[in-house]
Amino acid sequence: MRLSYIVLWAGLHFFAPEKGEIIVQVKNIEAPKGCLRIALYNREEDFLREGNELVDKVAPVSLAESMQVAIPDLPFGKYAIAVYHDLNNNGKLDKNYLGIPTEPYAFSNNPKVKWRSPTFTETQVELNAAHKDLSVELKRWRKH
Repeated sequence: MRLSYIVLWAGLHFFAPEKGEIIVQVKNIEAPKGCLRIALYNREEDFLREGNELVDKVAPVSLAESMQVAIPDLPFGKYAIAVYHDLNNNGKLDKNYLGIPTEPYAFSNNPKVKWRSPTFTETQVELNAAHKDLSVELKRWRKH
């Protein structure tokens, strides 16, 4: 009798979907206006290329300081996340004439890069459980 329970459990475990959700805690929100735009990538060659996101999520900002956004139903794997606060709600990350962002932005793992965009490897996180919490801090580009 005990063996049949083990076989049943093993069978259920084998067929259990290997999916989960990522909860992104976005910190350092300056103002309760506009929206957060969150892009999730699962391939290095697609990272930060507009239109190549696996998930493109928009969340209206109604609170200052911090918000949580869930990205559900993701297959287990490696992902990189890019976030920006679209303050004027125009659907794009505004930049100055030099291409430097003028709106707050963040990446998974909060990489310390200044004069270049982070790489997929620097920002990748692994989803290998039903639930993963991530925290990102919005920042603005500054000279110093």
